[in-house]
Amino acid sequence: MAEVLNITSLRQKLLKIVDELPCSGNVIITKDYKPVALLKCMPDKGDGRLPALLVLGAKKCPDDSAVESIKVINAVSGKNYSKVIFVYGAPTKKFCQLFNAADLRTVYNKKNNLPIITSLKCGITALSKSDKYFVVVFLSQPQNAGTLRLMSRAAVSGCGEIIILRKRNEPIHPIAFSAKYKTILIKTRKELGIPHIIKKFNKEIRYVDI
Repeated sequence: MAEVLNITSLRQKLLKIVDELPCSGNVIITKDYKPVALLKCMPDKGDGRLPALLVLGAKKCPDDSAVESIKVINAVSGKNYSKVIFVYGAPTKKFCQLFNAADLRTVYNKKNNLPIITSLKCGITALSKSDKYFVVVFLSQPQNAGTLRLMSRAAVSGCGEIIILRKRNEPIHPIAFSAKYKTILIKTRKELGIPHIIKKFNKEIRYVDI
């Protein structure tokens, strides 16, 4: 079943329509008496085994760093991550087309002048219900393939904690969060940021030495 709505009508009751999508079927959107788009319920087919990879890249980034980051992500994402979520800003929108993940979700952060946690909150909105973990990396800080595979394995074996890599006894990027921290991160004030979460939940951190 599909209900047909003019785009003007849709704007007036969009929230109600979205809430009813799972049981009411699809919605065909028309403009100027022609169908132009389809609004449908998004199925969650994942089993949550593999983590999501959340790439923060809203701030301006050197082209060579961005290209290198994406090259490595493309090489490992298919077998190690359920999806790639790229948070971009106006200066980095051009890099969206370089990702080749089977499930690529891009999120625009128009407030890229604000602290990093603002981009993290944007990325969290693109996670699926089945995602049990998400690994956070920065577009401007290329990772090697081995590190991204290691983080995936650590997340697969995770038990609801925060996972941080450690080299020579010093914490390094990337970092992985259990999905249970989604709401906590979203509610964290921008001036506090990720360090506040790390400090507050320091007893729930599992360090992985490399």
